[in-house]
Amino acid sequence: MLAACTSGVVFQADTSIPGGSWDASVTPEFTFEIADTVSKHDVYIDVRHTGDYAYSDLYLFIDLEGPGGRNMRDTVECLLADPMGHWLGKGTGFIFASRTHDAKVLYRLGNRFPVAGRYTIRIEQGMRDNPLPGIIDVGVSIERSAAP
Repeated sequence: MLAACTSGVVFQADTSIPGGSWDASVTPEFTFEIADTVSKHDVYIDVRHTGDYAYSDLYLFIDLEGPGGRNMRDTVECLLADPMGHWLGKGTGFIFASRTHDAKVLYRLGNRFPVAGRYTIRIEQGMRDNPLPGIIDVGVSIERSAAP
């Protein structure tokens, strides 16, 4: 899915979390094609949650699989609230979207994809609560980087 309002968006997709409660066995997967191996890209993790989400952060395990079987696994802490407990994302009512422009969770800044082809990102929740209530959907955004 491409966003027409942002010319730098290379890929953006979200998936709903069934019932707004994220079971660890649910691992959303996002597959995209990369042709440009020279330009830098910023990779973001997008999270939508309710105001009832019990924590200020969200730990995720991110698996990136590239062409030729190249695999990488990262642990990412997504900060969703400031130290005073105010949500960082924008929202209305009890739904807050951390995927708004100023509250995306940066996963990789100025990333170069080494090989052209198909890549897959898998996201697994790494919190102790299972299922984890209050998460509505998660996604991935890849944009052309403005970083030098």
